[in-house]
Amino acid sequence: MSNPPARPDTVSEEEWANNLSEPAAYSGEAPDSSREKEVSQRDGTVLARFREILLRTGDLDWVDKTLAGLSHKMLWRNDETGASIALVRFEKGSGIPDRHSHASNQFMFCLSGRYTYVPTEFTLIPGSFYWNPKGSLHGPTFAEEETVLLEIYDGPHYPTQPSWYSSPEDAR
Repeated sequence: MSNPPARPDTVSEEEWANNLSEPAAYSGEAPDSSREKEVSQRDGTVLARFREILLRTGDLDWVDKTLAGLSHKMLWRNDETGASIALVRFEKGSGIPDRHSHASNQFMFCLSGRYTYVPTEFTLIPGSFYWNPKGSLHGPTFAEEETVLLEIYDGPHYPTQPSWYSSPEDAR
C-alpha cells in the first residue's frame, strides 16, 4: 500500500478522516496505488477504501494483450462484478477476428481512428458511441487506421475465454 496523500489545507481533518469510499474491490492503474485503508472481510478477502482518484492517461503505458495489435490502459475495474473502464488501442489492420458476444453490456466511445464492424459495416469514428447489448453477436472487426476507444463493461466481459486470447487475463 502506498503512502496516503497529505490532507489539503482546504479540507477539514474531520472531512478528510471520513471521506473514504465503502470497502470495495477495485483495480486498474490508480486504485492499486490509491488505497487509503485496507479492510478484511470475514472470509479473509481484503478490500480497500479510496478517496478521489485522478488518472492522467498520458502518463500510463499501453499494455499489450495476447491478440496482435491490441493494447489497453485499464483505468478501473470492479473485481467483484467484472465491470471495467479502459482505453483500448487497435493498430491499423488489427481487430477482433471472430463473431462473439459478451456476458454484459459493452459501451464504446471512439476517441480517434476508424474501427469497423465487418458484417454490419458500422464504423466508429471520433465522437461515435457504440452500445453492444449483453448477448448480442457482433464482429469480426477491423481497424482501418490506428484507433483508440474508451470501452466500458457493466459486468464481466465474456461468458468464456475467447479463442483469440492465450491469456485468461486478457478476457477479464
